[in-house]
Amino acid sequence: MTLTALNVNAESFKFKIKNTTKNVVTVFYKINKKSGDFKVKSLVKLAPGEEKEKEVSVSKNDTVSFYGQNGEDETSAIVRKDFATLSKQKNEVFYIPIVIPEKENTSFESLENLSLQLEHNKVLNFLLKMDSSSMTGMTMLENNFQNVYPLGTFIFVDTKTNRLLVPPLEPSYWNNSENYFTIQDSLYALVNNNHALQAGVQISFITKLFDSLRVNNAEELEFKGKLSLLRWKPSANANIYQILNDKAIQDFLQTCYDQINDPDSEYQHYRLYFLSSYERIDDLEIFGKQFYTFGNEADISLMSSGNPNFQLLSTNLGMLYTKSKTLSNYYSVQNAVLRTRAYDFTSLLFNGFKNNIKTKLIEDAYHTQHQLVAAILSEYSGLVDYNPDATKLTLVKLNEKDTTASLTPVLTTVSNLQPYSIELPDTSKQPTAIAKNSQLDGYNNRVKLFNSHLNKINSLIKQLNQTNSDIVKMSASDDKQYKMYSKSATGLLQEIEVNNDIVRKE
Repeated sequence: MTLTALNVNAESFKFKIKNTTKNVVTVFYKINKKSGDFKVKSLVKLAPGEEKEKEVSVSKNDTVSFYGQNGEDETSAIVRKDFATLSKQKNEVFYIPIVIPEKENTSFESLENLSLQLEHNKVLNFLLKMDSSSMTGMTMLENNFQNVYPLGTFIFVDTKTNRLLVPPLEPSYWNNSENYFTIQDSLYALVNNNHALQAGVQISFITKLFDSLRVNNAEELEFKGKLSLLRWKPSANANIYQILNDKAIQDFLQTCYDQINDPDSEYQHYRLYFLSSYERIDDLEIFGKQFYTFGNEADISLMSSGNPNFQLLSTNLGMLYTKSKTLSNYYSVQNAVLRTRAYDFTSLLFNGFKNNIKTKLIEDAYHTQHQLVAAILSEYSGLVDYNPDATKLTLVKLNEKDTTASLTPVLTTVSNLQPYSIELPDTSKQPTAIAKNSQLDGYNNRVKLFNSHLNKINSLIKQLNQTNSDIVKMSASDDKQYKMYSKSATGLLQEIEVNNDIVRKE
């Protein structure tokens, strides 16, 4: 159907009308006059996916609008063309897609609500603490995990400049680490970019992300993160005390001392750290899909013809469109260090490092020794009480006033004992067998208790032997003091979070 020219200024233009919906639609066009008058006429009926070419006459200063309507009275987005635009390309065939917006009932989150979700997410909450100065705040994550010193490294730091004073001492035989735990989580949100609500919002990373992407209305965001905690631990054949006895440590500590003129007055200026754990981002991915305000209806013909993924939505924020039906990867990083923790050895360095550690280790070992002795004697008392056959095995009860002296005969006795065997019941069903089996049940119960105590004692004896061996080794070690230590330092060992910059290799 063709609109007849209303005056001599009218020109005929060709339009290719395509039904992009899944239902039959009736297409209408509307002529808006400069005077404010308008006229609406039906143009064509199109099956799903069908397209037809039609001519419409438009007068100077007029505007023509196209829209479609299906059997359920759902109306498509309006595509509007003015005479000036048409006349510039009057030999062209103008593409007019009939697109009915998809209904989207999902409520969009405010930035405040998104920040609350991130705050309560154990994996992704670090995004709230990102550098607010620019999007490059993410660069701290982009340094690969392989570019940091290994766990177990000693670094000596000047707190004024936050720089290393001597080359770090990387671990040798004492190095060992474990993946302490791994945790992963994800978060999905539809976010309204309302700048009027951004005042005071502690989510600067997201606002900067929005600004860099020029999000003018709303954004669909999906966060996926996986974190691991890697902790240093002593290897099977070395403990912390053996590390401090390593000659390489002695030379390194002496080099640290050589940097200090007055330990008492300069104590706060220096820190000796022992890298103890890395919180690592195994995987972080941020996906998004931007929604634009559907303000200029002419855009729909350009986008839907050039991009098959074009999507138009009718939401509680109004009519929105997106250029892609799938989420795009905005940012991703793998195996990057998020946080670093270290043991602060500074006070121990200034206050007799080795002797303080050694004394504490020996005290702990003696305490463990006394606990094991008491446990062995307690188990032995149970062994005596549940002796299944006192006529065959004589066990002397302990004198509670002199338990320490009783330990040696207890160890000797236990080393010569074997577990009792459970006796089988009499199955002859004779009257005498019934009485015997009743006694046999009691005997077997005592056997089980006796064997349990015996097994526990043997286990405790092995632990006691190891503890006694450790005490001998630690007591016989070198007692030489370090030079220039401060008597005023407290000598406490703490684990703290340190600046990631100082643990990255040059």
